[in-house]
Amino acid sequence: MSTPQVKEEDLVRQLAAEIRILEGSASALQSRLDIVRAAINEISLAHATLDGLTKLQDGDDTLIPVGAGSYIRMKLADSKKLVMGAGAGTAIEKDVGSSIEELKGRIAELDKARNSIQQQLDQTLARYQQDRDALEELLQRRSGAQQGAN
Repeated sequence: MSTPQVKEEDLVRQLAAEIRILEGSASALQSRLDIVRAAINEISLAHATLDGLTKLQDGDDTLIPVGAGSYIRMKLADSKKLVMGAGAGTAIEKDVGSSIEELKGRIAELDKARNSIQQQLDQTLARYQQDRDALEELLQRRSGAQQGAN
């Protein structure tokens, strides 16, 4: 075998290995993106619910979302306070206004994370496509050279 063919084969192997790594990275980034999007949706639902709560008064009838498109009909006992998760399995009583602001902050943080992950995913997919195109070109060139030699 000649030296250019050996170098070409090494390049083909290197590109194929990098493509496999990029596929794994893209898959992991897509999973992270899905998790962040789900968290944004959950917090947005909580935000919308609390926003609706500000329009109600004690004793009003309301529907409270419990997830999966299901609601519970309830009479509102206290329209000014709620119990909100504080992390690590703890919850604290807070006023509705500060809870809404905290949820807005969480959504903003998750949006930053979503944008960052999306940017990383876009870069990974661009590099993946670039490597696939280079590999395809190498294989076609190699195939053409072999046919020309026959």
